[in-house]
Amino acid sequence: MRDITIGQYYPEESVIHRLDPRTKLMGTLVYIVVLFLVKNPLWYLVCLGVVFVLYKIAKVPFSYFLQGLRGIAILLIFTFFFRMVCTPGTAVAKFWIFVVTQEGIHKSIRLTSRIALMITGASLLSYTTTPRAMADGLEKSFSFLEKVKIPIHDMAVIVMIAFRFIPIMIEETNALMDAQAARGAEFEHCSVMKKCKNVFSLLMPLFLSSVRRSSDLAMAMEARGYGGDRPSSRMYPLVYQKEDKIAYLCVACFFVFGLLVRVIS
Repeated sequence: MRDITIGQYYPEESVIHRLDPRTKLMGTLVYIVVLFLVKNPLWYLVCLGVVFVLYKIAKVPFSYFLQGLRGIAILLIFTFFFRMVCTPGTAVAKFWIFVVTQEGIHKSIRLTSRIALMITGASLLSYTTTPRAMADGLEKSFSFLEKVKIPIHDMAVIVMIAFRFIPIMIEETNALMDAQAARGAEFEHCSVMKKCKNVFSLLMPLFLSSVRRSSDLAMAMEARGYGGDRPSSRMYPLVYQKEDKIAYLCVACFFVFGLLVRVIS
């Protein structure tokens, strides 16, 4: 829990940090669509190179990239294994009741690569965009859905609160772990079963803390007269700059290139 960085904002002065949140949201959406559009595994190396370049431009440490993957390592392992042994095809190896197939290996590589690249790309969005800016970008980008009675403003507020709660909950979990460790609990150097048992002991106090914080936030918003159905203004309205136009052009080129790869392969 101490190394989780997904969903946290990394303050820095860079071109990507200065981009309009709508530009970054559209770029992330196109990036994810292209990931699931192409099937050639070599294309994922290109996407990985793009992610590396973006992290470098954003001045986000490479350790954040690795820690983001570390948080979903178990998910990637299980996805790779079950996709590999549950896909019918030409058998390559067999152990116990599991049969590894050639088609399963190819599909598991594609699926786990997509998930890993999708998480790292989406993590860069949270690293370079504050929760408030992300909520404003979501609300502005999908404001047209208000005409069909979809509460976009309320959904944007929910997203903002969720992202603000991520570092708070991580800090709360670390404090609980330190308190439990002071009482003799072991989280690092112990068996997997004992570690899981000690982690489960954190769930109830963490849940109670979450409920308490949520209740305090709700009362604070109510005391200040917040209402989702009321019109609201912006201190810093979103305005596209020259960098955003260049970024949109790069996103369009990336999407067209992905389409060409899909057609050719």
